[in-house]
Amino acid sequence: MSKTKRFPFNLQEASIEEKKNYFLKRNVNHPILHKVFLSVMEKIQSSSGGKLYLVFGPRGVGKSTLCSRVKDEVLKGNQTIIQNDKGVIPVISLELPSPDNGRFNWKDFYRRLLRELNEPLIDYKVSYSSNEAKNKIPNHYPSTAPELRESLENAIIHRKTKIILLDESQHLLKVAGAKGIQDQMDAIKSLANLTSSVFVMFGTYELIDFFDINGQLGRRTEEIHFRRYKIEDSQDLISFKSVINTFQTQLPLTEDSNLIPKWEFMYERSIGCVGILKEWLNVCLIEALNKNLPKITEELLIKHAPLPSKTLKIAEETIYGERKIDEQEDSRSLLQNVLGLTKDREEDKNENKKTLEKKIVGKRNPARDEIGITENGT
Repeated sequence: MSKTKRFPFNLQEASIEEKKNYFLKRNVNHPILHKVFLSVMEKIQSSSGGKLYLVFGPRGVGKSTLCSRVKDEVLKGNQTIIQNDKGVIPVISLELPSPDNGRFNWKDFYRRLLRELNEPLIDYKVSYSSNEAKNKIPNHYPSTAPELRESLENAIIHRKTKIILLDESQHLLKVAGAKGIQDQMDAIKSLANLTSSVFVMFGTYELIDFFDINGQLGRRTEEIHFRRYKIEDSQDLISFKSVINTFQTQLPLTEDSNLIPKWEFMYERSIGCVGILKEWLNVCLIEALNKNLPKITEELLIKHAPLPSKTLKIAEETIYGERKIDEQEDSRSLLQNVLGLTKDREEDKNENKKTLEKKIVGKRNPARDEIGITENGT
């Protein structure tokens, strides 16, 4: 057994299923994920409620992992409250399904959130007419959404739910026209305001369309970019190799897979997205364990690599999204120039650089750094 292995010693004698489950649950607390996580937590903790945040990035960058980690952290920080009041649900998370008919279903959305809040008798909600006659809300009526929304608002307030995390939020865009998209966001924003809760929406670069609609909508939201690793950035390259190394040390196999020499191929097919990389290694490990292989071979890595056509599509979508982000930065520079802020900001930047240089006594060669990143252990 290699000394570089970091999985539990007793896992060597575990069953194949136990080994699979062990690695499937492993995540890496890599630099970009950690930075975005801290940013999201800072905004959540400093928000007074009624706030909306958008976290967007490429497909497969690790947004679902981030969403789970944020939920775990919020629950961890509210353990005392939960123990004192079993009815409190401080945070809920929901992955939005892709609409079957190409149009977002609000009734289904409200129902799913109510289930997350452990709301009883969801299918037996009643509405009150002017004569106060109680009527059961038929499941097949499209007009049931307002009543379900009222039930959801009451449940959020009753359960004292402060944080609502929505994964795959780009599915909210499944409506016709810019007006429809604006209505979608207005509905979420209204829900946040009425319940004094914080909504964090995780999704692809399609979410940019939410705050691209108009200035009014953009003013009411805050955005966080969860980017991929870029090969042209030397520090990103070091970090990406570190991610590979950390994953390979967690593989419950008898020999080292030695994946670092294949980093370029692994970057090509993952485009620098850790989520894609992890899913790829999951499949490789499952076959290696099923066939009793001592390590993940190059042949196995190639066999289960994402198809070039699929990767190309993801890469094109990602580059398009990144360009839209760059355009926003260009607009910011123009705005600063119009307002006469450019000169002052440059002076501040130079001053900060001088301060930083004074603090740094010496620089180590990055090549001497150990390749490895802390694992989050979830």
